[in-house]
Amino acid sequence: MVYDRFAGTAVLHPDDASALGCLGYVARASGLRSDARVEHPTIVLPITEIGAPDGDVLARYTVRRDEFAASAALAQHIVESHTGPIEYAATLHPVGAPSSGIGIVEGWRGTIVHRVEIDVDGRITRAKVVDPSWFNWPALPVAMADTIVPDFPLANKSFNQSYAGNDL
Repeated sequence: MVYDRFAGTAVLHPDDASALGCLGYVARASGLRSDARVEHPTIVLPITEIGAPDGDVLARYTVRRDEFAASAALAQHIVESHTGPIEYAATLHPVGAPSSGIGIVEGWRGTIVHRVEIDVDGRITRAKVVDPSWFNWPALPVAMADTIVPDFPLANKSFNQSYAGNDL
């Protein structure tokens, strides 16, 4: 019964996902590669890329389910392979000039980007966060095009976008 409700419902085709710039599991469930850990690596980790080609509710569920197992395996690898002390320096030194930086991480919804600007004293003067929901929200009505209205709650939750993340 669950399979019948998930399979073929709210399909987001790969061409549409690509044209809209979808990120994270929404993109991966439509057959696209999208993972900041692979596209912007800062360290070599055994990342298991998960994907599904169908773009429906079932594909989005399957990708999230399989990513949970892959994330648990990755965390286990990191813990078991770590050697030596963990060092942390709490002291930040002023850079002497205005500066900026970008941080890119793979969150559970997809790529999250932070950009921060600081002044000469190291104070934050500007910060911008871009959540993957900003890119993925436009995909929901596209996926709903051939979907019946009573399936909207199921489709909406399969995308599981952040309302607040859209406004960052």
